[in-house]
Order: sequence, then structure tokens, then C-alpha cells
Amino acid sequence: MNKLIKSGLLTIALFGQQQVLAETFNSGVDSVALVELFSSEGCHSCPPADEKVSELLDSPTLFKKFVPVAFHVDYWDRLGWKDPFATPEYTARQYSLLQEGGRRGAYTPNFIIAGNEWKGFFRGHSIESGVDTFAKSAIGNLKIDYQASNTEHEVKAVFSPDKGFIADKSKPLVLSVAPLGMGLKSNVKRGENRNKQLQHEFVALDWQKIPMTFENNQWVATLNLAKDAHKEQAQAISAWVSSDNSLVPIQAVGGYIK
Repeated sequence: MNKLIKSGLLTIALFGQQQVLAETFNSGVDSVALVELFSSEGCHSCPPADEKVSELLDSPTLFKKFVPVAFHVDYWDRLGWKDPFATPEYTARQYSLLQEGGRRGAYTPNFIIAGNEWKGFFRGHSIESGVDTFAKSAIGNLKIDYQASNTEHEVKAVFSPDKGFIADKSKPLVLSVAPLGMGLKSNVKRGENRNKQLQHEFVALDWQKIPMTFENNQWVATLNLAKDAHKEQAQAISAWVSSDNSLVPIQAVGGYIK
């Protein structure tokens, strides 16, 4: 049973005029699933999926057994409404993950849990049931030290694999980090959701990745995220590791930073 999420460390220090906030999060050894929702404000069938994700706010296993991330895709922008949270990179991620699973094309809303396409949403199933379907044990602990100053966000990651985890140490794992926006609202003026106010949780405000290096039986990496007005909306952080030739997550971790 995965019991460890967050060390409980919250530090705010002042160095001159610079305020530094630091948090530490641990996944624990058992698998924590990355729950990805590919959505769009230009898609009329997406708001119910967004609402489904918002229900996870009350889940007792949030950040313990799963980490939700809502990636907004840009291919519905052509319908008249430019989604402010969408990027071509998120669209490319969706296509790549679906192709890895043997599917051509893409659609919204699309849930991918631990790298697996999950259609239980359309049958009224809970997201937690999908997490249980794809759960694995004894992966290894992913620890991130998150630090935010007035100028940047820094994430230091250490993945300590379980003894049963097998990977080619000559090929680096890849660390991905996505700051998450919570309670974000948009007044949609055009497109399929015209004249609606939409609210989103766990929205990816950025996605960056970096190769990890193998040191002392651990994979390590440090990633700096330059601050901007968009990422300043972040109230949570998510991170995960994958192999260098696949986007499928191996282990994930996350938590609130505000």
C-alpha cells in the first residue's frame, strides 16, 4: 500500500527581498498513476469530463494513488474559440501516446491512465476504478524537491527504483514536470461552448522534460522553470518519469504548492 506522498515540509525563507518557498513530495514505492485528460474549451463534450476530473479534489487517494493532469489540445481552436490553455506540444503528446497504444487519430475528451487509453468515463465509471485497473506495485520512489523564488521554479528529482524494476541504465530516463492550475475559469465567447463559463482543475500550465542521469543506483535531474504570468497561476505541481523512447509514465508524484 502506498502511504507516502508528501514529507510535510513547507519552508518560506526571506533572503533580502527574495522569498523562497520549498516543498518536498514522495510517491512511495508502489505505482502512482498519471491520469491524463486531453480536453478543449472548443469541444462541447469536454465539460462533463472536466467536471469528472474536478470530483477528484475530494478523493482520499488524490496524489497517493494518482496524479491528475489536464492537457488542453489546440486542434479544436479552428471552430472559433482559441483555448487559452492549449499548446501544440500537448496535442503532439496525445497523438504520440495514442499511437503507442496502437490507435490512429485523436479525440476529446480522452483519458489516458498510466499510459493506457481509458474509456470507462463514457460508461459512467469512476476514474479511481481506472486507476485500480492499471495499478502496479513495487516501482520505486520518485522524490521531488520543489523550490520557488521570485525569479524561477526549480525541481530536483530523484527516482530510486525498486530492486525488481528493470531498465537499461545506458539509456536515460526522462523527467517531466507540469505546474497545475486550479479553479481556472473561462468565459467562452465562440465555438461549441459559446456563452458558457467553464471551470477547470489540474490544468497543465507548462510541460517541460529533461534527461535524468544514473548516479549511485538512482536517477537524478534538476529542472528550472522560468517564471511567467501563466505559470504564476499554478497551485499544484506534477512530475513523472518515463523512458527515453516512450511517453508512457513509469512513476508519478505531485501535490499542492499553494
